[in-house]
Amino acid sequence: MHGVARHCFDQLWRCRVDALIGAAGMRHSAARGAVLDWIAATDQPFTAELIACQVPRSSRPTIYRTLDWLRAEGWLARLAVEGNDRAYVRSQPGSHHLVCTNCGGVQIVALDLTASVTHQLHALDFELQEHHLEVYGRCRTCRSDAACV
Repeated sequence: MHGVARHCFDQLWRCRVDALIGAAGMRHSAARGAVLDWIAATDQPFTAELIACQVPRSSRPTIYRTLDWLRAEGWLARLAVEGNDRAYVRSQPGSHHLVCTNCGGVQIVALDLTASVTHQLHALDFELQEHHLEVYGRCRTCRSDAACV
């Protein structure tokens, strides 16, 4: 996702999270807003500490509470990033991620895998509560850059 499409997605994510905050009866504080603005503007995996360094007007407790809440609601996902087991990426409920192993960029993909695995899970007497899929490879830009070398 590039350019205008990326900007629209960033803004849509931010608007949907704002609506959810209001529906949950949570306060729209300036500190929480700064954290959400920062998250909405990044398409790379990030850590809470990176936010703390780049958004100094937000306290660590506010940052961690916001990350925990977003993750619980499905708007943030934890990624398995080499060397960092607590990296996060923006998400949407029910979505999955394409992670570029070269540049670290992440694209969100809407795939409903529940229907395709429900029969197998039922046969194993396993109740699905949550699922997350990460697909690792190289994005179009990195593949194009490599072809030009």
